[in-house]
Amino acid sequence: MKVVEGELKLIGDGTWADGGGGGKTVVSALDIGDNHLRKILIPDYLRNYMTPGEHIRVAISQGLSRGMITRPFIAAVDAKGKKYRIEKGTLIFAGAAKTLLYAIPVGVILGAITPLLGIAGVAGIGYYYFKEIMAINNF
Repeated sequence: MKVVEGELKLIGDGTWADGGGGGKTVVSALDIGDNHLRKILIPDYLRNYMTPGEHIRVAISQGLSRGMITRPFIAAVDAKGKKYRIEKGTLIFAGAAKTLLYAIPVGVILGAITPLLGIAGVAGIGYYYFKEIMAINNF
């Protein structure tokens, strides 16, 4: 998890998609303080609390690939002294899905060397996402 803090200067145009229980937007650019973020996913629930010109703090879930395979997304927003987070169930589902996404190839590749190494690799991936979920929950 990465925390970015500062004045929200720009929320670029984005592509909106219906998420079934709420939409999400992949914005072209997001400028917070001195940070320029590109192609980041923002759930509509959290986008409602992001007003340009205000000082905010956001928690960004980047995942193991740091945006190369899975898209980074804003998981929590601290605006006007209040904190807003993605629902815990959604966060756990996303963490479990990403764990499976990475664990299968890692388990197969490292398991081909030795089964114990494969198990350790899968456990390490699970531990990484567990820590990320806990960090966002404690944001």
